[in-house]
Amino acid sequence: MRGNFDLTGQVALITGASRGIGRAIALALAEAGADVALAARSVEALAAVASEAEKVGRRALVLPTDVTDVAQIQAMVDRTVADLGRIDILVNAAGVASRKPTVELTEADYDRVYNANIKSVTFACAAAGKYFLAQGSGKVINIGSLTTQLGLPGRALYGSTKGAVGQLTRSLAVEWGARGIRVNAIAPGWIDTDLSRAVLQLPDFRAAVVARTPLGRVGDPEDLGGAAVFLASSASDFITGQVLFVDGGYISA
Repeated sequence: MRGNFDLTGQVALITGASRGIGRAIALALAEAGADVALAARSVEALAAVASEAEKVGRRALVLPTDVTDVAQIQAMVDRTVADLGRIDILVNAAGVASRKPTVELTEADYDRVYNANIKSVTFACAAAGKYFLAQGSGKVINIGSLTTQLGLPGRALYGSTKGAVGQLTRSLAVEWGARGIRVNAIAPGWIDTDLSRAVLQLPDFRAAVVARTPLGRVGDPEDLGGAAVFLASSASDFITGQVLFVDGGYISA
């Protein structure tokens, strides 16, 4: 039935699932019926998320993974299929922040941010895509940023990776669309997570963000859950190659 948001019987793999946006999306997908494979580096934090998913009756697989390592990415996807029987949904939520003047950037900065924010997404899509292409179905949800579209000071390195996430999303949507695979991205606005808390705790900065945001507040990770369930479900079956901004209207102000 069109418009069905029920994910019962489906398996979702979520990177960056131990905290913040990844954790919130993982739990939203579990509440919608999906079994979840949870990937990040922190075993203890992943176990806590798994416990929450199991409380709503879902199977949860803990996958300690360094998503900057291509071999570990492939093993993460293969373990998901081996242990949970299939893979239907991939959410690429792992990433790192970077806020630094461009003239002060180092090669180490570049490698850290690009490996975490675009290399990991590219190879996770490739690894899961092999299964999606074989079964003729699959949903990919990448996590972008305001900088997928906006230029922000001090964010040239970070923003270029998130711009790349947007273009990867569009390119894969075209490459895989005829094979039944939908590829979309969610671009969060200012969300109160560990990655953004340092700047959001600055009173003047937070006030400026809230003043520009038409809905008048900073977002919570849980604000991303509904968008993720929508893009993972059959309700979005005629949507692909899109970047959905979940930002309280910030991008439009």
